[in-house]
Amino acid sequence: MPRFDRRPLIHERDLLHVGFLADTVDLPGGIGRYIREVLGALARRDDVRLTVVTTSPGAASVRGLVGSSLDSVIVAPRTDQLSLALWLRYRSGSWLDRAGAEVIVGTKHLIPHTRAPTLLVVHDVLTITRAHENALAKRVLLPRQYRRSLRDASHLLAVSAATRAKLDSLDPRWSAKCSVVPNGMSARLIDVEPEAPAAVAGRRFALVVGDLSPRKNLALLMRLWRTQPPNDLTLVVVGPDSGTDTPARNELLELERTRRVVWIRGADDPVLRWCYEHAEVVLFPTHEEGFGLPLLEAMTFHAPVVASTDRALREVSAGHASVDHVDADDDAWRLAIVRATAGTRQLSEPALPSNAITWDQHTDRLVAIARELTRGVPSPQSPHRFEPPPVGRDS
Repeated sequence: MPRFDRRPLIHERDLLHVGFLADTVDLPGGIGRYIREVLGALARRDDVRLTVVTTSPGAASVRGLVGSSLDSVIVAPRTDQLSLALWLRYRSGSWLDRAGAEVIVGTKHLIPHTRAPTLLVVHDVLTITRAHENALAKRVLLPRQYRRSLRDASHLLAVSAATRAKLDSLDPRWSAKCSVVPNGMSARLIDVEPEAPAAVAGRRFALVVGDLSPRKNLALLMRLWRTQPPNDLTLVVVGPDSGTDTPARNELLELERTRRVVWIRGADDPVLRWCYEHAEVVLFPTHEEGFGLPLLEAMTFHAPVVASTDRALREVSAGHASVDHVDADDDAWRLAIVRATAGTRQLSEPALPSNAITWDQHTDRLVAIARELTRGVPSPQSPHRFEPPPVGRDS
């Protein structure tokens, strides 16, 4: 049985009681960061109380992030991926209903069966469109459950217009109930003191941030660094040892032995900030993204970037002069990297690009949509079809 830890209820009438699925709060990658950032932003509000569903390893992190805004924690009875997914989909809803959640936010693929209205955050549709790249069990189960959750959710929140367009191509009924609210930029990453990783200090390097999923297209960079590293740069890969691109992983390990590549598997924010600030160029050769947080982060730290022409990445860069877009399968990547590293990079203070928002602004819109759901589903013409305000300035 799941464990249900709660404190005495707060009954102020203006508080919105949100049920929040945070089963991946402790995991690396974009969705883990999304959950941590939004929980932190919710904790800074005085109009929300939270019942959070998480795993036993994640419970301490949830309590640390949410603090006094936390009404209760529901700890799932299993942590293996498939059992957890099925429990979240078919069992967690009854626990959230009993906890009194007025609206439930799903943050990764699934919303539960529940009496309350539901808001599903759609980071991407890769579980459906690139299911063949997943392990067998995930390939068989999750696409079906994801489709059902997209169908059943009262409303969808896509993190980019590109992701909403992907939803529309799969089922126009999904995009008709979808608002677009882009991801925010991490205040912690901007404020933290940078820390140089010992393996990189003193080297000129190109940086890539991400896991080893085939769509990340790390194989393209492996080919470049296997023959002749562009501009004699070391390639620094920051990301977990996860994903299913075994050939790319094997080549990464081989190049690491030759010292052409440094693989940092567990970088925290101080190391990540230092890498963005000191990279000669940040590389993003991905075939498909739902948003592309590392691109936004690289732009905030004024790093030159070579990125693919993926629609979501073009949306994030918005024509920014520091970003050069090259087709993910084009032979021009070497030339683009050489061109991007031709000058001398100067260290400067981070600044949000003019089209970017903060996580607090993202969460403002998420809560506004959630409140509307408690009164009735937002229409397709909802005001939360987001137009980014000017926030910060390009330098």
